[in-house]
Amino acid sequence: MRNGWFISGMLLWGMLLGAAPAQSREPAAVRVMTYNIQYGNGASLEEIAALIREQNPDFVALQEVDCKTRREYVSARQHGRDFITELGQLTGMFPLYGKTIPLTGGFYGIGILSSRPCIRTEKTMLPKADGNEEARALLLAEVELGDADTIVFACTHIDFTTPQTRMQQCRTVAERLSAERYPVIVGGDFNSLPGSPEIGTFGSWAKLCPAGPTHPADAPRMQIDYLWGYPASAWKLQRSQILPVTLSDHRPIVSEVELLR
Repeated sequence: MRNGWFISGMLLWGMLLGAAPAQSREPAAVRVMTYNIQYGNGASLEEIAALIREQNPDFVALQEVDCKTRREYVSARQHGRDFITELGQLTGMFPLYGKTIPLTGGFYGIGILSSRPCIRTEKTMLPKADGNEEARALLLAEVELGDADTIVFACTHIDFTTPQTRMQQCRTVAERLSAERYPVIVGGDFNSLPGSPEIGTFGSWAKLCPAGPTHPADAPRMQIDYLWGYPASAWKLQRSQILPVTLSDHRPIVSEVELLR
């Protein structure tokens, strides 16, 4: 009889434990930034790094990033420099580079700065409607936010040449990133206006940036830089700002978002 009571009691205790509500966790805060730095044409790497340090982001998407180039029309102070590696050193962040084309003895492409080491990285070349158009890419990093959360942070620079190419590239970015197993944030220069069919590709995504012009930096008239989150249910925008700086021909965007659990 005693054994029967013990077994029944254990079963009841197990049922009570199973019925207990799961402990919810607070959303994880993430500070993200996207910036087309115009291959350092308007500012030194030290000035760009100082701006990034001032904003204290967790992740930065950078476009028009040179590596060991020698552009005749750019200040000699930028010649031969590895932009993403130096920006990583100057900001104390981990650098990641995605070459898109060779250029003047070096490379040109996109980059990511991360406050945390990457688990996995990947570069995907984007399609072109015309084979003569400049090569473009999507660069992503899978990163652990902490003990319990993993996200994918990505960077891209969409071609400006034709609507057909922009649409193909935006679709490729959206399809590739929506297949990831973890929540995604992508930042970049999309060379597309709000309301355009290309931007409509991200209609089901969370827009993680404000509405407002980002280009040209000295007198902005159009928004072509964005931050997006997928799935939309995973992200909540807390605050966002287009920074009024002219270190490039674009203005950077900085957003504070929450990863909802």
